[in-house]
Formats: sequence, structure tokens, C-alpha cells
Amino acid sequence: MGWRFRKSFSPLPGVRLNFSPRGISTSVGAGPFRVHVGSQGAAVTTRIPGTGISYRQPVHIPQSTTPQTPRSTSHGPNPQDVPGAPTPNEISSASTATLTTEGLEPVKELLTKAQEERSQLIPELRAAEADAARLRNKHHRWANGWLFRRLFRSYFVQLGQLTTEAIDKEAELQEQERLSRLATEFDLPEILKDSFSRICDAVAALSHSQRIWDTISSVATDRSRERTAATQSIQRQPVGVSLGYCALIQSSLKVPRLMNANGGELFLYPAFVLYFVSQEAFALVDIRDLRLDYNPISFMEEQAVPTDAELIGHTWKKANKDGSPDRRFANNYQIPILKYGDLRLTSKSGLNEAYMISHAALAERLADAFATFQRALPKG
Repeated sequence: MGWRFRKSFSPLPGVRLNFSPRGISTSVGAGPFRVHVGSQGAAVTTRIPGTGISYRQPVHIPQSTTPQTPRSTSHGPNPQDVPGAPTPNEISSASTATLTTEGLEPVKELLTKAQEERSQLIPELRAAEADAARLRNKHHRWANGWLFRRLFRSYFVQLGQLTTEAIDKEAELQEQERLSRLATEFDLPEILKDSFSRICDAVAALSHSQRIWDTISSVATDRSRERTAATQSIQRQPVGVSLGYCALIQSSLKVPRLMNANGGELFLYPAFVLYFVSQEAFALVDIRDLRLDYNPISFMEEQAVPTDAELIGHTWKKANKDGSPDRRFANNYQIPILKYGDLRLTSKSGLNEAYMISHAALAERLADAFATFQRALPKG
């Protein structure tokens, strides 16, 4: 008996995101039946193929009871104002349960379904790949040998059949894995295609910055007690940025991917930011609600000095208020002050991430490219 699709498998219907003068709208479904979510609300649309007859029925989506955080300064929302946020000194986003922008819930529900499907599918696929490889190699050895295939002719025929079935099973599970990814289309006008490509170009350039850190926390220093010229004590961890894909979303686009040391990875798509913590925890933030702010900062670097950073001065490990060295410390030494770029990604729903970039100009280039893209987005 040949291999057949698992009975529980059902391909996802797909998502189409449309950009028009009225704003960004999202439609979920396939064929004549679709759920449409846009600036005018949600509706179920049906059509009879070939007749031009269609019907639209508005539906009510309950308003979220999660309080919204007011937009604050360029440094993003105060953590204590965001529901479920950590202590004020920690720089991290709200929980994925509250982070999704209202209106993107249907897309998140499909992603959840895809995750559930893939969590069952991937182990089966890996086992099928291993089984197919084992039988393929065994059949190849018997076929190229002389003794076994002649002494055990009936088993050799059976081995060939088992190998064929294992290869078929592997191929069909691979197809199921492909179909389990959320097929997403981005219907972009030319001006948005060009400006989004510039964001991708800026991220590709930024990936070559010698140092990129995720800023985890920022605490005000007691300058008198600590004898330091620094006003803030920063905790950071090295991370990377790149262009890549999210395994769940099937799209021809390679999008900016920002790693995160204390939260989910960020994938910047033309219509939303996918905040991905794990297979069970993720959120979608409307790209129009995202703020990406750049600020140059002066940083006293006590670790290795990146060669692409701009040196703007020196200070002392133990310094007086006027910047002179504190003579009470015998082993006092100078510390270089470097110009870094600070990138802040925030949203009203609670996204709050900060990155420190050694090549400040590349960080500013990304912020400028994003601002240009956001200005070109349709309103509504």
C-alpha cells in the first residue's frame, strides 16, 4: 500500500495584504470565500466565479480591552506605562499576548494554526527523511553488489518497493511542509517596492557593522559615588542583523531580521513586524504603528574598540566632576569615548527594543530609509 497524505492535514488558505489610497487591508482565505480586514472594519465576502456577482457582509470584531499606551518621546514608551512590562530599567517588549495590533488577529490565528500543524509535521518529516536515506543507501548497495541480490531475489524486489514508498512519503511530507507555511502576498505599489528595497539595502549594509548590541537595560549612575563621567550604566549583548525568511511565512521577499538577546526576533515585513519568541509565542505589529528612531550617543568603551566607530574623546576610569582624573586611584587609566548609533523600535501596543551600533552612519541610514518608507505608506 502506497503512502497517502495524513488525514489531519489541511493547507492554509493564505493571506493577501493590499496597499491602496484608503490604507492597508488584509484578506484571508482562498477562492470565492474570503475574510477581509481593513480601515472600514471586517467583512466576509463571497463571489460566484464567472458571473461577476458578489456579496459583502460586515462582521463585528470585539474591541480589545487592553489599554493602549500613549505615544511618548523618541526613546519609546515608558516601560511602566505598558501592560505587563518589566521594571523601568529593563528595555524589553510587552508579552506577545498583548503586543499584536488590533486588526491583525486573523493573520495571527493562521500563524498559530501553521505552528500547530508544523509541530506535528516536522518530526514526521525528519523520520521519513532518515528512513528514505537508509533504504535508498541499502538498495543502492544491493543493486551494485553481486551476491545478495541474487541469493535473496524476492527480498531485493521487496526492498525496491519499500525504498520507492519511503521516497514518495518523504516527497509528500516535504510538500506538506511547504504548504504548512503561510503563503503571503504583498501587493505593493512601485513607490513602496522601491522604498522597502532601500530598507533591505540599509539592513544589508548594517549587517557589516563591526559591532551590534542589543541594549538590555539602562540605569542612571551615581556619578559622585562611582567617580565616573558616565550618566548611564548600559547592559548589552552582541547580536546580529541580516536579511532572511521566517519559516512560517512563505514569501518571495527576504526581509530585515533583527536578533534579540532578551525577547523575540524581529522580522520587518512591508505591512507588519513579526515578533517571534517561540512556536507558541509571537505577535504582529502594524508597520504604521512602529517607530524606529535614531540618536547618536557618546559611549565610554571599556571593551575592544570597534575600528568602524568614530573616536570623539577620552575620559578616565575614575574621574572628578570636571572630567579630570581622580588622583586617589593609583591604577587609574584613560577610556576612549566613541560615537555609536542608538536605534529604538517602539509601538503603542508595547514593542520596546533598543540596539547599539558601532557604525553610527549605517544606523542613521536605516532610520532614514524606514522614515521614507513610512511616509509613503497609505494612511487609514
